[in-house]
Amino acid sequence: MRNASYQSRSLLATIILIFSIGISLLLFTWQIHVLTKKQCYQELSVSTKEAMQDLEANFRNDRLSLRMLATVIAEEDSLSSLDISKYLDVYDVNSLISSIGILTPENTCIQLRGKEVSAEGVMNYETELLLGEHISNLQPALTNSDSMVIRSFMPIRKSGKTIGLLYAEMSPSNVARAWSPAIYNNSCTFCIIDRETGEFVVNNWNKSIKYLSDLDSESLQNSIQEGKSAFREMKTADGEEVFLSYMPMQLENWEIMLSLPAEKVFASARETESALHLFLIGIVILLVVYLAWMLHINRRSIAGAKKQANIDVLTGLQNRNCYEEYCSQIKNTQNLVCVYIDANGLHELNNTKGHLAGDQMLRYIADTLKVQFGEETVYRIGGDEFIVFEKNKTDSQMHEILHFVRTEIERNQYHISAGYCIGNGEISLKDLIKTSEIRMYEEKQKYYEKIGRPVRNHIKEEDTA
Repeated sequence: MRNASYQSRSLLATIILIFSIGISLLLFTWQIHVLTKKQCYQELSVSTKEAMQDLEANFRNDRLSLRMLATVIAEEDSLSSLDISKYLDVYDVNSLISSIGILTPENTCIQLRGKEVSAEGVMNYETELLLGEHISNLQPALTNSDSMVIRSFMPIRKSGKTIGLLYAEMSPSNVARAWSPAIYNNSCTFCIIDRETGEFVVNNWNKSIKYLSDLDSESLQNSIQEGKSAFREMKTADGEEVFLSYMPMQLENWEIMLSLPAEKVFASARETESALHLFLIGIVILLVVYLAWMLHINRRSIAGAKKQANIDVLTGLQNRNCYEEYCSQIKNTQNLVCVYIDANGLHELNNTKGHLAGDQMLRYIADTLKVQFGEETVYRIGGDEFIVFEKNKTDSQMHEILHFVRTEIERNQYHISAGYCIGNGEISLKDLIKTSEIRMYEEKQKYYEKIGRPVRNHIKEEDTA
């Protein structure tokens, strides 16, 4: 029983260990998730700020160049002079600045090499004049109304009066490519949003999104329109999970925003998580195998303990505990045979040759009974008392069986007394056993009379069942 108790404690400890390892790895995986997200926030925040500063610096430099050029142009007699055309030709048109021109009060655009194009339906001089120095939101290109550009306007002032608006055009896609941070394998996308109108001025994230209202997040819309700096994660309408970092710019009424797919953020973390999951699965398999082995050992230990509790140590027969359990299950004595057996001369043998000789005698008798009746039906219920239960045996069969048993035992110079009773369904189990005992003592009486010694034992009056 002590061994079974130890096995049970070991089993419980194994189960607790499995859960502890599983919970620890889950917590560790969760911690990796948290740290990965925190690192993403830091990198996105830093990159957003750097992109914003570089972009603002570039726009300021372009504005300074436009201001200087506007001052030079203002010294000319006419906006249509050849010198002005030369000034436009030498302006630094680069990968960001795709074109430069002058918007006249007549709503005509003077372009490179003096080419004049009507601005009707594209720009309005009076509207742009009221805004002064500014950068526009998306406007149609002069040559292709389906293509959109951003224009930086600079008033050309002469004698305190604005005589035209110098402008430089930029492609939003070029702006996006130039300042998209090279983080997470260039997976980061770049947006500029007008807080007042909600328009995406620059957008290489999701072309289907034109305005803040296209995002299914009222809190995000409010946060950007209020000019806040924040980091958040959200799901787009098509189910993509993204991380966003945004902050207000010093240019116009703009907000810069960087977006990053969550799958890119957790790509490296998932490799670690996968390795941890494989490790967890391996550990769980080993522990489950160990647990199964422990259960097997535990069942064997319990079965062994139960067997030890029900088996007589000396003879290997079922003991009185098992006998009483069997008796409690008998409901009808019909055709049930009870054989009551007692070893003759055990006390005298113990006194003359020692208890080892007495033990040897009991083991021999027990082995003979096991061979004749089988281990499942023979019980040792006392020091030298045995009970056997048989079924469906006639009186002549029992007489023959007991004669054979006596003969086998007497071959080793031992003797037994035996009495039996066959149940008829009306006699109780208690009376069946007592009758068998009485008949055993009657035979014992005859045996002792035959050898000329008094009988030590007598029939017990108490219930023997």
